[in-house]
Amino acid sequence: MWVDYRTVRAALRQRTVLVVCNTRGNYADSRHIHRLWSASGEYCVVGGVRVTTPARTAAVCTNSMQFMAAMEVMCCALRNGTSSTEIIACATREGLMNANAQNVFRFATPFAENGGEARALAAMILCGFAPPAQQVEFVDPQTGKRYRVDFLWRTRDGRIVVVELDELVKYRDPQMMDSRTLGGVIDDERERSEGLKRAGVDVIVRIRMDNLHDLEGLKQRLARAGVPLRRR
Repeated sequence: MWVDYRTVRAALRQRTVLVVCNTRGNYADSRHIHRLWSASGEYCVVGGVRVTTPARTAAVCTNSMQFMAAMEVMCCALRNGTSSTEIIACATREGLMNANAQNVFRFATPFAENGGEARALAAMILCGFAPPAQQVEFVDPQTGKRYRVDFLWRTRDGRIVVVELDELVKYRDPQMMDSRTLGGVIDDERERSEGLKRAGVDVIVRIRMDNLHDLEGLKQRLARAGVPLRRR
């Protein structure tokens, strides 16, 4: 299950382990161990250790984590084949349904390809923007190259606005650079932008993970680009 390293780091700092129990014993929670009763007691085995099922894990996280972190877990579960119906049923059965979980169930999708994209989607939802289409493919009419964009909106006046999440690792990691120089990576990004424009994209906004920490700044920037707000 992928989540952004910032989410993992925050969880580790809490220094607590959540133990799911299928019996109501007299064990009290301690500083580092919290117990959560489960009606079903369902589990799976990973590396010889009993752990909660993907559906149960997602249900617990949507109930207890903040929206952005919970969206990472939920989007990952959906992308890896766990159905939203199964997760929602688990949350309902186990008494885990709350307002945060309902919001996550409303907006999570299986189309985020990594934790960064899931976190960016959550940030844009928190900013009040309409849910975007994801992983939409365009074909450059000049070169025939195909490009998939991270997030896309079609405005009322017919314009296409695209938001791309740039992760700095692709400018530093030799594997992601695929034997290209830094200049080559930048040239490819420029070629991609030009190809998308030729394919009909009107506006391209590039954001970084750091931008997700300043929601007001992100909201202003995307609003200026024409990203539509969500209808209440």
